Amino acid sequence: MAQESFDERLVWLLKVSRSMLATRDLDRLLTLITDAFVELTEAERGFLLLKERDSGKLVQRVGRTADKANINEQEARISTVATRVLKDNKAVFATDTSAQDDLATRRSVHELRLKMMVCVPLSTETEVLGVIYADGRTSLDKVFTNTNRRTFEMLAEHAAAAIENARMFERATNDPLTGLPNSSYFLLQLAKVLREATTEAPAGVLLLDVDAFKRVNLAAGAEMGDRALVDIGTTLQDVLRADGLVARYGSDKFAILLPPDDGTPVGLRLRDVAERARAAIATKTYHGVTMSISIGGVSFPGVAAESAPDVVAAADDALARARSRGQGQVEIG
Repeated sequence: MAQESFDERLVWLLKVSRSMLATRDLDRLLTLITDAFVELTEAERGFLLLKERDSGKLVQRVGRTADKANINEQEARISTVATRVLKDNKAVFATDTSAQDDLATRRSVHELRLKMMVCVPLSTETEVLGVIYADGRTSLDKVFTNTNRRTFEMLAEHAAAAIENARMFERATNDPLTGLPNSSYFLLQLAKVLREATTEAPAGVLLLDVDAFKRVNLAAGAEMGDRALVDIGTTLQDVLRADGLVARYGSDKFAILLPPDDGTPVGLRLRDVAERARAAIATKTYHGVTMSISIGGVSFPGVAAESAPDVVAAADDALARARSRGQGQVEIG
């Protein structure tokens, strides 16, 4: 990639930038950025590190090989270069054969037994979000021409803008306490599934209300109540695994979306998830208050609903019927 013409690289960069800006999931975006940077620099591996907002420290978020395999271990040896690039907001380019005025950079290339290394800041107009780093053991004397350097920096600029957009979307659609999607995001995803669901492959929604949750707040205070909600949200994610979407839908209410599946009947899927969720929450006790949840669920098509809020309203009606029978009850409509 580094040896292609400038025009070819610009066309490639435009395609990658469109993909980055269209990706709202932050983890997926960071992987896309790292893969693109490794490809562009013809490196053997790449790492993306983001700055923590509270501590200001760099944290490795992604490590990838040229074959797009994950590097799960932390690469501590790049921290000196990465920290300097973050602080100076200035890219570092080095090869083992290039003339380097920077002794620290030369030393890093030598110590890591590399032939080339590049580290570029991920900068917006207002702050440096982190750095993107790549290195390799193949000597590429032509890789760091002024034209190529500018291409690497342009990719980093576009990546920083995409990361900032993804973070803004995350803040707008995630519940700040539990980290789960909020009701706005849930309705957005439900609307998509509503368009995709068919009689042959129906979908379903569960609404879960934590019974007597106010007793936790009264007995132990709001902080304990918050900890309970976080724990309950995590438990529901564990119950659901990768089979659907869990969201916090209200103060003590959660929602689950089961997408279409042409295998197991949706009614059985809803009942199975509801029973496993009820059993898991029933094991929880906070400051002497034993938890339980009431659950209402519906499938679609099948319920009279023209929009995502209609589906939620139908599930809420089922939840009301469950609660009318007492705590810890399930009603699948």
